[in-house]
Order: sequence, then C-alpha cells, then structure tokens
Amino acid sequence: MDQVVHTIPFLVRNQNDLELAKMCLGSLTQSDPNGIVVLYNQGILNNGELEFLLKNFNLRFIVLGKAVNIGISQGRMACFQYIWTQLPDTKFISEVHVDMFFPKDWLAELVRFLEDNNDEPMVCPGILTSRGELHPEEKERTIITDIPLSNQEYMYNMLINLTYEKVLEGFVHPVLHRAEALLAVGGYDTRFLQGKQGYEDDSLLIGYRYYLGTKNNWKPKCCLKTRVYHATLAQRTSLADKNQDFEKNLKGLVYQYGIKGLMELSSIYQENSHFREVIVQLLKQI
Repeated sequence: MDQVVHTIPFLVRNQNDLELAKMCLGSLTQSDPNGIVVLYNQGILNNGELEFLLKNFNLRFIVLGKAVNIGISQGRMACFQYIWTQLPDTKFISEVHVDMFFPKDWLAELVRFLEDNNDEPMVCPGILTSRGELHPEEKERTIITDIPLSNQEYMYNMLINLTYEKVLEGFVHPVLHRAEALLAVGGYDTRFLQGKQGYEDDSLLIGYRYYLGTKNNWKPKCCLKTRVYHATLAQRTSLADKNQDFEKNLKGLVYQYGIKGLMELSSIYQENSHFREVIVQLLKQI
C-alpha cells in the first residue's frame, strides 16, 4: 500500500524486545508486503546488525540514526522530516512500535476510514494488550487470558474476531495520520519536547484540536473494524531517568500551549483527571 509510510523509533533493550520486534516486522510484512518503513535506530543493535536483521523481511527500509536513544519525539520527527522531504507524495503516515502484531487487513480499514472522513486528521485501531484488555473500550477488564504469540495464524484470527462495526472516541497506538494534517501541525515540536519521552502524544492532540478549530470539539477516534496487538503500551517506562524526562516534557507542553491547552486536553480525556490536577497546581502558582 504505497500511499502509506510506516515510522518506527526502533529501540530494543534485550532479547525479549528483539523477539517482539521480529514478530512485529513479520506481521507488518504480511499486512503490507513491500511497504515502506522509515526506521530510527535507537539501540541496542548497531546499524550493521540492524540491517542484517531487516533482510529477513519483505519491506523497504530506510534506516536513520546511529543506535543512540535520542527519544521518542526526536526519533519520530526525524522519520517525519525524511518522509516530508524525500517522499512528499505520501498520503498517510503510521506510527508503529516494535512490540506490536498486525492482522492482515488492519491498514486497509484505517485508510478507508480516513478516505471516508475528510475532516479527520488521524485514526487509531482498537488494540489488545498483553494483559488481555481491549482498548479503548474495555480498560481494566481482562477479556483474553491466553495470548499465544508464537502461533501467528491463531493471533491473526483472534484479532479479526475482536473487531466490531464501531467507531469510539479514544486514543491508542498505533496511529495512522493524514500526512498533510501531520505536516500542518508540525508533528512533535522538539523545541518544547526535550525529554526522551512523555506527553508527546498529548502535544500532537492539542495541535490537531487547534488545527480543526476548538468550536468543532474534535477528539481522537478508534476504528474498531480493526484490532492490533500492542504488547506493553509503555516499553520505555523501564528506562533510567524516565521521571525527569516526563517532567521536562510536561514543562515544555505547558510552555507550548499554556493552561488553555491543558484545558483542551481535559476535554479530550474526560475520564482522566491528570490534566485537571496539573491545571489546579499551576493556577496555585499565579
């Protein structure tokens, strides 16, 4: 599906991560054979080792980076910039993680959603987590107790059987962006998001909300006609200095969008009190 280019900030911490990455790329090959993947190498494999690994998959890879973890926002933005400058005819850009497993038709449903809904800048699938939860609709409730990752055919069928003719408000990864909308909001502004992780998705959601006009009350949506397995949801939270990175990016988010931006996020995440609590704390400092 040449109109889609995938992006991956490729970070593996250990052998388990490496096996997940192989599973991810294998299933992505099945769902989008010969698809284009712009990949930013953030370790632990050096570029030679990574390129040797990638030869096993029927995908077209562009490898950026030098096996240094520069962070999610910086890695993604390097991928976006490459696409915007070198592949300018791209219609859709996906954000993929190495701990995902894709059913064969997951991409077609998301592309169809964006083609049928011209005002939507992005869309997510539903996901199945390693805890057996269905997001966004069944958080905190285990639906599946046995997830046999080694049996790919079973995984394909299980994910297909977990799809519904529904579109729900919500946000998960992976994400499929309309390329022109992502360019219009500038992706992740690394002048503000200087930490390696934390709040990058929130900055993009505010950007889209302003891009479409707050009077439209836009919120991200999940198309449950497709379901993807996402193993951990938070691979990088085990990394050192994560709290400092989160604090640095929250500070950057406030500098970029102010309390008004946090209020917009509170409207997007109605069931989540985190941003309301941040707003209260900031108002006390005035």
